[in-house]
Amino acid sequence: MPPVALALINAVFELALHHDSRAQRQPLPHHKRAHVQARVRGPLTGEPAPGGLEVEITIDLVPRAGPPKDPSRVSFVIDLAEQRLLAPAVALAELPLSRGGMARLIGELESWCYRGLPVLSKSGPLPAAQAVARTDSEKTFVGNGK
Repeated sequence: MPPVALALINAVFELALHHDSRAQRQPLPHHKRAHVQARVRGPLTGEPAPGGLEVEITIDLVPRAGPPKDPSRVSFVIDLAEQRLLAPAVALAELPLSRGGMARLIGELESWCYRGLPVLSKSGPLPAAQAVARTDSEKTFVGNGK
């Protein structure tokens, strides 16, 4: 396995652990708890990348009241044969299996995690900035913050 693939898998697990510990420390106004985890499955036997690996991050929010919701999931595929990353779930489609591709994908996964578990303070959500970058494909104007 290429070293960059191992580094990417390591970075995804570190990302999930960071957000899981953040979920344990921060107040969750509408949820009893939250759990973030990462999984690797493979080798894949079919499309889109036979012999590749599927990496998934899951955010499971347990509401204070009402029935539990299905966890939020995002995944991507490491195509070892073609040396590429397939990440249409975060609007990246295909990236090279390289340090640059890894950095871009981790940035998008980080953004996805923060949307799933917003940054909160003890007094509530942090104030909105003038412009919030969602992902490369979702640039959203939030307001002027006044």
